Amino acid sequence: MIDGLATAFAIGLLFIVLPAVLLLLRDRVATARRRRSRPAEEQSRKQRLLNPDWASVERCLGRPVPGALRDLYADAAFITRRDMRWSDECAISSFEPLDAQAMAAAKEWLGFAAVAIATTDLGDTVYLRCGASERDTVYLTHHDGGDTAAFAESVALMHATLTMGNLR
Repeated sequence: MIDGLATAFAIGLLFIVLPAVLLLLRDRVATARRRRSRPAEEQSRKQRLLNPDWASVERCLGRPVPGALRDLYADAAFITRRDMRWSDECAISSFEPLDAQAMAAAKEWLGFAAVAIATTDLGDTVYLRCGASERDTVYLTHHDGGDTAAFAESVALMHATLTMGNLR
């Protein structure tokens, strides 16, 4: 009887407790590594966000940069905020840097040239279409189905709506 309990205890220790401890240790090490690298990545992203490359944006758009977009990115406290309510169904998770690197990533993700302004809480891209004849309408393309809809009539309206809906 005692031999059976000792054997069951040893098996439980070997197959349940030991793997659980090893997984917990591995998770702690991985989390610590991510925390150490995250500040540098976040700082780099914040620097890119706060220093838009307007020449690249204008080249990509094929027209002058909308003044409302310049005003939006001039408000550092606003564009560095996260999780801003747009509607009951949608929130802006974060704003995107405006530089050649970000525009290349947007083109790769969307499949066409665009100036990505923000990402929603669901991972959808909010952007301006490129082209000299395009208006300053802000669009949203859903990542799961690829369907596109007008998000806001203009950057100015988007900024105003986000500001009014997120006053604290």
